[in-house]
Amino acid sequence: MLKLVLCFVLLAAGAGWAFNHGQDLADFEAYVAKYSKTYPTASARSFANYYFVYNRNQVTQNNAQADRNRTTYREAVNQFSDIRLVQFAALLPKAVYPTVSNAVPPVATQAPAAEYDIVADLGMTITVEDQGVNCSSSWAYAAAKAVEIMNAVGSGNLSPQSLSAQQLIDCAGMGAGCSTQAPQSAFDYLTQYSLLYPSEDYPNTPALKQQGMCLPAPSVGVGVQLTSYSVLADGDDTALMRYVSNDIPVVVDYNPATFGFMQYSSGVYQPPTRPATAASSQFLVVVGYGFDAATNLNYWKCLNSFGTGWGEQGYIRIVRSASQPITKNAIFPNS
Repeated sequence: MLKLVLCFVLLAAGAGWAFNHGQDLADFEAYVAKYSKTYPTASARSFANYYFVYNRNQVTQNNAQADRNRTTYREAVNQFSDIRLVQFAALLPKAVYPTVSNAVPPVATQAPAAEYDIVADLGMTITVEDQGVNCSSSWAYAAAKAVEIMNAVGSGNLSPQSLSAQQLIDCAGMGAGCSTQAPQSAFDYLTQYSLLYPSEDYPNTPALKQQGMCLPAPSVGVGVQLTSYSVLADGDDTALMRYVSNDIPVVVDYNPATFGFMQYSSGVYQPPTRPATAASSQFLVVVGYGFDAATNLNYWKCLNSFGTGWGEQGYIRIVRSASQPITKNAIFPNS
């Protein structure tokens, strides 16, 4: 009897990989075409097909809960929907921080407004970047975007050029540019060695799986100079609100290892109290905060680097709560 049961289980498992007929297969093929996906083997493609259907069903279940007001955010199929959650977490390993910091004390700020959005309230046009799925480079994209916004506020240029994350990956990555690097290394590099060049002069190359060779300056005197940077104590969301309200974009280290973050689409994201997998690092730029009447929740507005097809045109609103502080390894550039 045991052999018969085991045989049945194995056959059922095999059948699980043979599900991809009809609409499931058509949906997967459309997904592959939309995101220009390629897979090294037929087996890898079958796994991707399986997890695409699994993750699509997860999206459907979450959104059904949202329709009943049982969750405060919605999900959508995106560039990560053909992999397992543990694979997604592995793409974004936990950052390793330098042991020495050159941070200076934060400047004094005024009391915060009740709600504020640096980008929207100042009427800024900021390009949302896409780090791709090959290199864990949010540390560089977040650092570059924070410097870009900081410089735009100081100069009054509300439509700034995008600055190069690739320069930071290549020149400040120190061999970990696509794995466990942290924004402090980007700020140390910029305060000690170099201007940050526009991405049109030093193009971002998200298809690369490893950092490249650091290229020489594309032209003399073109770029943004960083004089110093500051940090905030972990858990100090009050200080975070104060600095953001004073037009200072702050980079935070956020754990993305949940289905909700991986496939976030809209609404106010509330992370689970116990993530389903090991902690990872995705660096976000906190650009605002406010109150959402639809969910009756306070939120932080954060700029990510997964492209405009993820989240709310590339942004995510994360619940703002004393029990779930977002200020973790927070760092920001000074003018």
